Amino acid sequence: MIFVDSSAIIAYKNADDINHKKAEDIFQKLSAGEYGIGVISEFVFSEVTTVLALRKSMDAAKEVGNVLLEAREIEMMKASEVFEKSWEIFSNQENTGLSFVDASNLACMEMRGIRKIATFDKDFLRIGSVEVVNG
Repeated sequence: MIFVDSSAIIAYKNADDINHKKAEDIFQKLSAGEYGIGVISEFVFSEVTTVLALRKSMDAAKEVGNVLLEAREIEMMKASEVFEKSWEIFSNQENTGLSFVDASNLACMEMRGIRKIATFDKDFLRIGSVEVVNG
C-alpha cells in the first residue's frame, strides 16, 4: 500500500506543474500494481478538489474527484476514522511544520501500517517513519 498525498494528485492533473512527469511515473506504477492499493483520505480529496477548482477549473476538480471516487486502485479513508489520531499528531508535533491534512496523512498511514507516501511535500522528508516516493 502507498498513501497518495494531494500534491501528487494535483501534479498529475496539472501538466504545468514542475512535478507533473514525476507524478505520471508514480501513477503509472500505481496503475500497474507496483505499490499495491493507493490510499487517500476524505481530507486529501477535499484538498485536491479545492486546489484544482482554484488553480485550474471546476471541471478539472469534478473530473479528478469522480476518478478518485471510482478508481479501483484507490481506497478512501473516512475523515471520521482518522480525525482523533490526526488531531493527536497535529497537536503534539514539534517544529515539523505539518498542516492538519498532513497530520491526517500520517494518521492514515499509521492506522493502515503504510510506510510509503507519494508526495512532493518536503515536510514529509523530516518524518523518519515514512518513505517518500516522489518519482
